[in-house]
Formats: sequence, C-alpha cells, structure tokens
Amino acid sequence: MYNRYEDVDSSVITALSAIRRESFPELVNAKIKPLFDLKKRVSGGLIVLARIMTPNELIKHFTADEQKGIDDGYDYIIIIDKVVWQSTGDTDRERLLRHELRHTFVDIEADNPYRLLDHDVSDFYEEMELNRDDPRWKERVASLADTIYDQMKDEAKSRGRGRKAPAHAGPTPIETYAEERAQGQEG
Repeated sequence: MYNRYEDVDSSVITALSAIRRESFPELVNAKIKPLFDLKKRVSGGLIVLARIMTPNELIKHFTADEQKGIDDGYDYIIIIDKVVWQSTGDTDRERLLRHELRHTFVDIEADNPYRLLDHDVSDFYEEMELNRDDPRWKERVASLADTIYDQMKDEAKSRGRGRKAPAHAGPTPIETYAEERAQGQEG
C-alpha cells in the first residue's frame, strides 16, 4: 500500500525547533506536526514546496497522543515536499520553514488560538528583507525540484512505461543528487 506522506527526519525537527525559538516565540506552545509529501503537488501551475494547515476536528482526534503530551492533537501541520527538502541546503530550508510559519497567527483570547493568515504587505516586505541575498529563492528551488521530478519521471518511463522498478533497482535521481550534494560534487 502506497502512502503519500511520511514522518520527517531529524533535520526537519532540528531546523523547525531552531526557527520557532529564534523567530516565532509566540508558537512556543503550539503543537506542530511536520510531514514529508512523497508526491509532487502542483497548484496554479506551480510546484508546492511546502504548505501549512490547521487540522480539522477529525484530524485533531486522530493525531492526539497522550503519551507525547498531545492530548488534543496538533495545532498545525506543515507538509514539506521531500524532494525539495533533500535537494536544498540549510539556508533554503530555513527560508522554506520560516515562510510557512509566517502564515501562523496566535489569538490567545480565542478558544482555539492557532489560526492561519494569508500574506499581507508587511509579510512581503519582511520576506524581501530576510531574503535580500536571494530574493527569487522560491523560483530557483521550484525549478530544481521540477528538474528532479522530470528526471524521476523519465527514469520510470525508461524502466518500462512508468511501472515502478524492483526494490533492487539502485538509487533514485534524488538519492543520487543528495549523495553528490553531501559529498560536495553538485553542479
């Protein structure tokens, strides 16, 4: 059985914790569940690098875990494209998480204080300032992810009309790219 989502690795947890601590102190008590999306998601013709959502009551019920201190379920769920995460460096990863967390709003007077906001003008200016060294980082990362997904699609076709390869078929393009990146051999 194929599952589109999987739990993130420790690199996401570490980065998310640091960004919350440094830039989003209002989220100190928010319960945030990060997940990897294993499939390319496109919206409006553009690849979705990551997204944040507030879970409905049903999802909250299914994510409750008293042993972890998550009695009422998660307040936010961040879904990160796994190809994007594995193919980018720490700076772009920080930008990605920070961008998603900028959508959050905490209303301590409300019964459910955790909400989401659309972008506003002040967010735009703050993002521009924070990313002044690379203002088009999202386009660059999206282009890289698109290229990797295209390579994966081409490789799947060459193995037999889109059928999945046997488990012993060797590394995927993203695994090869991630390994080269880790060894400093990227192009």
